[in-house]
Amino acid sequence: MASLLHSGPASAFRTQVVALRVSPAQSMASMAASSSFSTLCPQARLQASLRSQSSLPTLSIRQSRTFLTQLRRQAQALKEHTTSASASPTPVKPAKKPSPPLQLTNLPYFVRRTASNQLPVYVDTKAGGNKQLTKVQKTEGDLDALRNDLAVALNVSDVRGKPNPDVTLNRLTGHIIVKGWRKPEIVEFLKERGF
Repeated sequence: MASLLHSGPASAFRTQVVALRVSPAQSMASMAASSSFSTLCPQARLQASLRSQSSLPTLSIRQSRTFLTQLRRQAQALKEHTTSASASPTPVKPAKKPSPPLQLTNLPYFVRRTASNQLPVYVDTKAGGNKQLTKVQKTEGDLDALRNDLAVALNVSDVRGKPNPDVTLNRLTGHIIVKGWRKPEIVEFLKERGF
């Protein structure tokens, strides 16, 4: 007799019950060998039940074992089926020509993202709302190179090579401050460079 009990989404118990017939002519040693696989029926209980029912011609002993098995979920079966089906070659559609990628392997600066995976670009309003500043935080590396590249990208660079006062650098905090509401342009600049 076997039954299947479900306990949770990924496992199940299978219980098997076996009835053994033991005649009084068998010795205790042979009976101990036949019931040694059971962990649920100890030897002492077996011997006590034999002594109390020794007048019967046969003795019925009930033993049970429990097996833990894994059940596959339907979603797992579908996933395995689709991965095996997708292993067969499928025709690939040619995509349009991608633009040549920007060589960014050796940038001397880095902008770290926030804990919520956003770019650290913030807009600050001062002087009663009349003065707007855009601030880039969490910068590392050569901040002068980042400031110069950002000034060129925003078209506020100075032709004489001097740093533009519209893009300033706070070396103590590592912030780059740009005059005006320039957050969308700065975010696009950082995304182009892979930050």
